Amino acid sequence: MSDPVALRPVINHIAISVDAELLDEAGRAALVDFFGAVFGWVEGDNSTEQGNPLILYTGEMRQYLYLLPATEEFLRAPRLDHFGLEVASLGELRAVLERARAYQEKDARVTIIEIDEMVTHGSASDFTLTNAYIGFLIPLMIELQHIVERPHA
Repeated sequence: MSDPVALRPVINHIAISVDAELLDEAGRAALVDFFGAVFGWVEGDNSTEQGNPLILYTGEMRQYLYLLPATEEFLRAPRLDHFGLEVASLGELRAVLERARAYQEKDARVTIIEIDEMVTHGSASDFTLTNAYIGFLIPLMIELQHIVERPHA
């Protein structure tokens, strides 16, 4: 029997139905500009897709945010509903946050929840989570996380 942990699936995309008005020409341009400037994401080719989605590659081609325009049933979410991105360092977290702050100066639709930190105590290690949230037009915010494990002595 194979080890279920070794076969654990990995998230490769997030798909959200959004208000079609958000994905008009101006809305698409704003989303591509913001996510490109702040996160480095790029628009993907949607020519083989139905419904004219906006595809934003977040890393490799198989890692993306898929925004599908909808007129009746689209996601509405409370302010703190989000998906999380783990960053490699506190410096990277701060750099993304600074880019979001700079973008917010020219576009008040950017929402930022500033850096916070918490420690979770485990049996063998403590974990320090440093995080911040960034939102822009789509119904889910993005939580940036940096996690440091400190084994007990």
